[in-house]
Amino acid sequence: LLVTTSSSSQQRRTRNMDPSWPPSTSFLETLQTTFAVITLTTLGIIFILLLQRLTNSRNGGGPPSVQSLYLYPIKSCAEIDVPSARVTPRGFQFDRIFQVVVPAVDCCNQDGADAADNASNDATVASDGDNDHDDDDQRNQSTTTIWTYCTPRNPAYQKLFHVRPSLVYDSTFLKLTSSHVEKRKNVRTSDFVLLKLNDNYENKKNGGVAGKKHDPNATSKDDIVVIPCMTAGSNGEEEDGDEKEEPQLLRDCGDNAAGWLQCATNITNCRLVNIGETFERFVKVNPHQGEELPSNNYSNNCNFPVSLADEAPYLLTSQTSLEDLNRRLLLRGKSPVEMRRFRPNIVVSGRELRPWEEDTWKRIRIGNVEFHVWQRCGRCVMTAIDRDSLERNGCGGEPLATLSTFREREGGQRNFGMHLIPAMKGDDDGNGPGNSLPEVFVGDKIEVLEYDENRRAEWNVSFSQ
Repeated sequence: LLVTTSSSSQQRRTRNMDPSWPPSTSFLETLQTTFAVITLTTLGIIFILLLQRLTNSRNGGGPPSVQSLYLYPIKSCAEIDVPSARVTPRGFQFDRIFQVVVPAVDCCNQDGADAADNASNDATVASDGDNDHDDDDQRNQSTTTIWTYCTPRNPAYQKLFHVRPSLVYDSTFLKLTSSHVEKRKNVRTSDFVLLKLNDNYENKKNGGVAGKKHDPNATSKDDIVVIPCMTAGSNGEEEDGDEKEEPQLLRDCGDNAAGWLQCATNITNCRLVNIGETFERFVKVNPHQGEELPSNNYSNNCNFPVSLADEAPYLLTSQTSLEDLNRRLLLRGKSPVEMRRFRPNIVVSGRELRPWEEDTWKRIRIGNVEFHVWQRCGRCVMTAIDRDSLERNGCGGEPLATLSTFREREGGQRNFGMHLIPAMKGDDDGNGPGNSLPEVFVGDKIEVLEYDENRRAEWNVSFSQ
C-alpha cells in the first residue's frame, strides 16, 4: 500500500513537470489508485470482522450458550463458580445440601440485632458424637426442639453471605472461610473448617459409606444425630392458604462446624445441618405464579425432587436480561447490580439472545441434558443486599423498584430468571461420587426444543420491539 501510494505521487509530480508525459500512463495511474482503494477496503473489513469476533467472544458468541455455572453448597451462603457441574434430579451435585439453623424460638426473637442477644441459653443442641452419652435420652432430646433455617433476609443473619465455601481434595471436602473469622484473631478459632462430603451421605448405591457424618471423628451409626428442621417451604413465611411443608429430619454436622459458624456469623446457638439418604422433598407450585408443573416423562406422578433450594432444583438467568435491567437502573439514576444478587445456577448469554427471551422457553437442551423451563422466579429483598458491604436498600429498594416498573405480574411477583426441572429419572439423588451423572459445561450451547406459547405472547407484547 505504501509502495503504491508513493509510486502514484511520484507519477503525479513527473506529469506536472513534463507536459509531454504520455497519456497512456493515466491507465496505470487509475489501476494503482483502484488497487489502493481495494486494499484499504479489505483492511477495513478485516478490522471490523476481528472487532466483531472479539465482541462476540465477550458476549458468548452467537446462539445462546452457558456463560457461568454456580453451586451454593450451603443455603444462603456464598457461591462457587465452577467450569462444569453434575446434574441430578434435585439440583447440581453438592448444591444446597447444607443449611444453617437456629432453634425456632431464637429465630422468632430476632429483630435485626445480633442473634446472640436473644439466643435461648437452654435450647437443646444436637451432639456431634464427640461427647460421651450417659443414656439414649440425651440423644433423643434433640428431637424436642424444632430448628429453622437462617436467611439473610433477617439482618441478624446477613454475614452468611460472607461464608465462602470451596471444593477441595478432588471435591471430597468442603472448605469454609470467612473474612469475619480472620479479623477476630483474639478468638481461638481456626481460619477455616473442613466438611467431609461423599462418605457422609450413606448412599450405598453410589459408593457412599453408611454410618458416617460430616465430622470425620464420627465412627458409627450411633454418632449420627438427626434433628427436625424447618426448610424454605416450612418456615412459616407462607401466606394463608399456602401449603406448608412438614419439618425435615436433617443431620447435625458437629460442634466444630457449629462453633466456627458462630464465630463467622455472630449467630449464637446456630448449627450446620445437611441432607441424608432419607431426605425427601418435592417441588411445589408457587400459587402467585400460577404455572403448572411439567409432566413427568419417567413416572405417573409429578413429584419432582428438590434440595434445600426455595422452589426448584435449578435457576437459570440471562446476562442479556441483566444488561437490560442495568440499563433501566442507570436511566433512573441508580447503580447497576451484579448477577450474584440473583443467585443463579446457570447463566446464559449470546449475541442472538434478546433480553428476557428466556421467559418464552418451555424445554431446552444444555449440552446433552434436557430441562423443563418451568416457572418464573419472583425476587425478594435478598436481591437488594450488596454482597460485599452488606448494605441493603430495603423492601422497596433496588433492583426491586425498577423490576416493579416492567417485570411485575398480577400476583405481585417481580420476576428475574427461570426455574428449571431436569427431564431425567428421579432414582439417582446425586449424593454419591456421581461419576455416572450427566454434566453441563461452561460454553455448552442452549438448544430451544419447545416454546411456551402463552409466555411467548406476553414477551412479544412487552419486549419484541
